Amino acid sequence: MTRRPPHRRSNRMERWQRRVLVGLGTVVVIMAALAVVLVIRNALGSSGLTGQPGASEVASSTTGATDPATETSPVTSGNNHEEPAGPTTTTVAGGTIPTLPPPPATFVEETISASDLRLQPEGLGPIPFGTDVNRTLNTLTAALGAPDADSGWLPATVDQLQCPGTRARQVTWGSLDVFFSDGPTDWGADGFEHFFSFSYSLNPGSSSPAGPSLRTSEGLQLGATLSRSSSIYGQSSLTRDHPTEGTILEVEVPGPGYMMGVFAETDDDLLLVSLGGGTGCRG
Repeated sequence: MTRRPPHRRSNRMERWQRRVLVGLGTVVVIMAALAVVLVIRNALGSSGLTGQPGASEVASSTTGATDPATETSPVTSGNNHEEPAGPTTTTVAGGTIPTLPPPPATFVEETISASDLRLQPEGLGPIPFGTDVNRTLNTLTAALGAPDADSGWLPATVDQLQCPGTRARQVTWGSLDVFFSDGPTDWGADGFEHFFSFSYSLNPGSSSPAGPSLRTSEGLQLGATLSRSSSIYGQSSLTRDHPTEGTILEVEVPGPGYMMGVFAETDDDLLLVSLGGGTGCRG
């Protein structure tokens, strides 16, 4: 009887099955690892710790919708104009966070030159009536240099002033006199020390002013004729005879403001010898 070699089919089947099982196990391990990575990625994305947008952010950016939970509403007045001051609030989960307005701008003194000054019914060019004393003096001193005279604060009723208020002060640069009062005037309340008047005149017997050469915003200068002065201001001016000053030209503006020119008679014409603005003093 012939002996047959041993039957090895079962061994080959076992090896094939092991290979299949190993392959399946490898696939399962890889899929499990991918699942863990995806879970961690989604968790980090929803907490905002990654640079990639989450699902809610993508939906918001693609639809253009605003999340009402984080919308900031400005405080507005009844006339629908946004108020510059006052905090806004931002609603977030757990409460509201006030958003404070920016701090107010710090005033910076404007540096001007003598050529920037203009004689006006409302003040001296960039320095309007009602400006406080320190700012007025600092600005004028920077433009004109140190004053030639300063009366200091005096009782407003002294003969040389006769100004409104309880106390008054006169500061002089050449032919320019600047007056201050503690009010009340048309430009400042009672107790507020402020600039309220000026006077600019030719020196007696001279055809030119001392110190700075100034003019009005319309170009009128001392020494101009009455006819030219009247033509410059037109219907906003009035010419009349004053009981003590002689011929004067008054210029008025819609708001608080006043300017008066005084004319002196010469051989040829009436010439402008003085310009005053504001309430004026009688001293």
